[in-house]
Amino acid sequence: MPRPPRKEIVKKQCLKCEKLKNIDKSFYFSNSANYADKKYPVCIDCILESLNTENPFAKETILSIQTVLLEMNRPFIYQIYESSVEESKKRNMRLFGTYMKNIGMQQYRDYTWKESEFDSVESVSTIPTTTDREQSKVVSIKVDEEPVTTIDIKAKYDVLRLLGYDPFIYENEKDKLLLYNNIIDFLDESTLEDGFKLQAVIEIVKGFNQIDKINHAITTITNDIDKLNSGGITSLVTAKKNILDSLLKLAKDNGISVNNNNNKSKGAGTLSGIIKTLQEKGFEEGEVNLYDIETAIGMKQVADISNQSIVAQLQFDENDYTAMILEQREIIQDLETKAAKFEEENRILKKELISIKRVGEVINE
Repeated sequence: MPRPPRKEIVKKQCLKCEKLKNIDKSFYFSNSANYADKKYPVCIDCILESLNTENPFAKETILSIQTVLLEMNRPFIYQIYESSVEESKKRNMRLFGTYMKNIGMQQYRDYTWKESEFDSVESVSTIPTTTDREQSKVVSIKVDEEPVTTIDIKAKYDVLRLLGYDPFIYENEKDKLLLYNNIIDFLDESTLEDGFKLQAVIEIVKGFNQIDKINHAITTITNDIDKLNSGGITSLVTAKKNILDSLLKLAKDNGISVNNNNNKSKGAGTLSGIIKTLQEKGFEEGEVNLYDIETAIGMKQVADISNQSIVAQLQFDENDYTAMILEQREIIQDLETKAAKFEEENRILKKELISIKRVGEVINE
């Protein structure tokens, strides 16, 4: 009986060590659309060597693991992380490898970063407050000796989520943090819906990054008096002018700058307009912030004063009051129906969460 043909071993080159390795055995599975072969481009050995997991519950350790998972578009689930810490200690295994094994189970196979559950650890999915921003300058991980804060990770995650791919995948790693933070301000509704305008925005962000490097080079030259007479500074100034002219023209042609924006709408800069934009882009924190604002004591006082002023200036008769009561009754009935619906949905969701938690406890056992 003839032997079945042997399966051909497909190899992939690691971006870090540049070695050709077995794609099935040496690379982690990725849910990111950036990698057509569904494999993270850095090999398992390089990832494990780069992660310092000596103190698994330190913020630096958790952030470094979350950074890799974010690039893979794989979830960070805190309960699984906790059990992976215990398992890695008992079996003397590498923490990250243990965690990847556990989220590689069938029920988590299709999970992405959006399904992450952070629980008691600091979540990179929450927008840092002013205090958090100050703390993030101190508590940070390091990539190529550059500090990476939770704000930087959040910016990258938002760009990948909104675009579905990494527009700066081939850029210098040290430049990426600035590029992600710069482009996020341009990603409004008009840009995301216009592919040509989006490409123009990406080029503009890259162009300003190049200008920033030229400015740095000019500063270096001007700090050294002996180099001021060289022709190098002239060529740099000319290059800067040419790039800037090109970017300004690109911005004007695509209506990107404020003066040339033909997609501006009334109310876009108001609180309601900003919250609406955040909701359309899927920022859950926007709805939380809106609820906090609308239920604030100060906002209630302003609304009461405004309503009293309106009532004082209007002259209502009996018919007006009757119509208002009828309308209010309809609104109350509508709200009661919605409240009952939401309560039922909440009850079902709580049951599902309890069942998921039980499954997790069984798995951990």
